[in-house]
Order: sequence, then C-alpha cells, then structure tokens
Amino acid sequence: MDIQERMLELRLQGLCCSQVILQMGLEDLGKENEDLIRASRALCNGLETGKLCGTLSAASCLLFLADEENAGAMNDQLVDWFEDAFGSSECLTLLDNRPLNKVELCPKIVEATYEKVCELLEDSGVPFGNE
Repeated sequence: MDIQERMLELRLQGLCCSQVILQMGLEDLGKENEDLIRASRALCNGLETGKLCGTLSAASCLLFLADEENAGAMNDQLVDWFEDAFGSSECLTLLDNRPLNKVELCPKIVEATYEKVCELLEDSGVPFGNE
C-alpha cells in the first residue's frame, strides 16, 4: 500500500495529521502503541491552537522514536526542510488563516513530510519505510 492510500485509510478511521504520521511510522518500525496514537491527538490543528503544525511535531517525535541517537541532527534537517518547503511551521499560516484549506493542503504536507522522515531515517541507516 502506498503512502497516499494508507493516509486516506487512516483519515477515514478518524485520525488527524499527527496521528497519521505516527501510526504510519509505528507500522514501518514494526511497532504498535495505541496510547501514543491517542495522545498525539493533542498535536492536531497546531496543538489545537493553530500554532506549531501537528504534522511537523509528530514527525519530530517519530525521528526520536526511530533513532534517538541521531534524532537531533535529523530533526534540525527536518525543520529546515519543512519551513523551506512550506514557508512556515505554523498551522494557521500554512492554511493562510482559512481552515477549509486543510482539506487540500494538509494531505500534501503529511505525505511530503512522511517521505522526508523516511529519507532521513534511511540516510541514517535505520531500516524504515514503506518498501
């Protein structure tokens, strides 16, 4: 199953952006953690405040979960890449202060960010990804 299909399946189950990132990551690590997925709901919609994007914060958590030793450097790369790719790390700014934009924009952000996490982990030698 490709990333888009799995994302859609998880969204149809009611998971938000941060939960999707972490659920796919756990699956690619061969792990399960329902409590983590439930708790990551707090990251959605910019910490429910429109601030820090839940996709980015969940992706950062995933890097630390997968490779704590190298996660700091990978996280720096992730944040730089994210802000370059999308122009901001704030949810409302990304959505241009129009919440309806998330229907079109958020899936693209989640997919691209997950692909970047896969790349970073692969480069660090962590067996990971949706191969």
